[in-house]
Amino acid sequence: MVSESPVGRAEGRVPPVDDGSFEAFVRDNQAELLRFFQGRVTQAQDAADLAQESWTRLMRYWGKQPPDAMRHLLFSIARNLLNNHWRWSRLRQIEQPTDFAEFDVVSEHPDLERQLQGRHSLQRLEEAIVALPPKCRTVFLLSRVEGLSNGEIARRCGISVKMVEKHLARAIVKCRAQVGDWGA
Repeated sequence: MVSESPVGRAEGRVPPVDDGSFEAFVRDNQAELLRFFQGRVTQAQDAADLAQESWTRLMRYWGKQPPDAMRHLLFSIARNLLNNHWRWSRLRQIEQPTDFAEFDVVSEHPDLERQLQGRHSLQRLEEAIVALPPKCRTVFLLSRVEGLSNGEIARRCGISVKMVEKHLARAIVKCRAQVGDWGA
């Protein structure tokens, strides 16, 4: 039976083995081992698991090493386990598949389905414009493509502003009937 002073135990110089039993050694060192892990990992359960694994690995050496070397061996095992824990934690973060469905990612570009719908609508709009009467088509294109005002279109086409408005109204109705209300 090894006897030690309370001062020696508090300073950690002398291993606290009273009767040489593993259980007594665990009782004397469990709190300190847990504090060692709790200060270095984020989850309390990880600290408890690492402490348990430390004890399991130390049992392999119990009785094969001198009693005064066991405390040093325990914390060497603990440091190695902690390093492994950190290494595996970093790897898990890298290897974790990211579920991008959870993210609301805004893109400047429409998705493929929207692009296909847009192309189809544009094709139908072109067909509707081509099917307009020539004067109505010219007024519509000058307004919507060239961006001219109704007065400018009237002067260019030699018609009244009221007639420009009628041609535009007719073109818009026919295009909406062909394509739908694309602006809404």
